[in-house]
Amino acid sequence: MPASHRRTAAFAVTLAALLGATASAARAVPPAPADDPRDMPRAQCRTAVVGSTGTARCFNPNGTISRVRLHIECSRWYDPDVDTRAVPVGPAGQITVAGRCWQEIEDLWVSQDPG
Repeated sequence: MPASHRRTAAFAVTLAALLGATASAARAVPPAPADDPRDMPRAQCRTAVVGSTGTARCFNPNGTISRVRLHIECSRWYDPDVDTRAVPVGPAGQITVAGRCWQEIEDLWVSQDPG
């Protein structure tokens, strides 16, 4: 076997061994826990506005509890904004949260905290 073929074969064997060691080391390290609240599992919510009433319907497909709050911003300056209390949604649970303004609704959104 010529010297160039021996060097190529030795390089291939060394590279394969190195890649195998790297792959096994990568598998041995557990993934880091999700510290960012945005990475935590959340309930899936849909919002709707009918007249002066705002509604959020939430379903939690996760195995953890999620606490859901509905926030409503009213259009008129004299109309107080609405923030509901946190409602827990258990695993595979479904809830409806509603609130209303005296007049029109400017905006509404849902916030969640892990339970």
